[in-house]
Amino acid sequence: MRPRDILSTNLRALMNARPDLNTLPKLTSRSGVSNGTLDRIRRAAVSTRVDELEKLAAAFGIEAWELLRPAKHAGPSPLAMQLASHLDRTALDPAAHTAAYAAASAVIDALGGKRRGRPAAAAGSSAPRARRSKEGQHA
Repeated sequence: MRPRDILSTNLRALMNARPDLNTLPKLTSRSGVSNGTLDRIRRAAVSTRVDELEKLAAAFGIEAWELLRPAKHAGPSPLAMQLASHLDRTALDPAAHTAAYAAASAVIDALGGKRRGRPAAAAGSSAPRARRSKEGQHA
């Protein structure tokens, strides 16, 4: 797969995962990359410059190289990495971090369809229960 195809796939996936950046005008406003350039990148019609790659990555809160990593070789998704980064910045105590991580994992799993062989609805329902039980222990 060509790097421009990987970039196109990753850009479309990131845009779909982010309601605040799910249109070209929103992404243009946040990144400073022109609407036309973004459209050509999204369609894999053009190779892009490193400067534009860096601006796009900054808009999504990821590193530029992550936009070029093929999905089949990827570890956690860009969305998972962004959530993990956010958790590290905001959840100050271990209990809050654990609860937020469980909730974020449930959301990611629900977007993926299944978690450890269970339907997505079952996966999403376990995190809040764990959080409530932890809160009850500290009260």
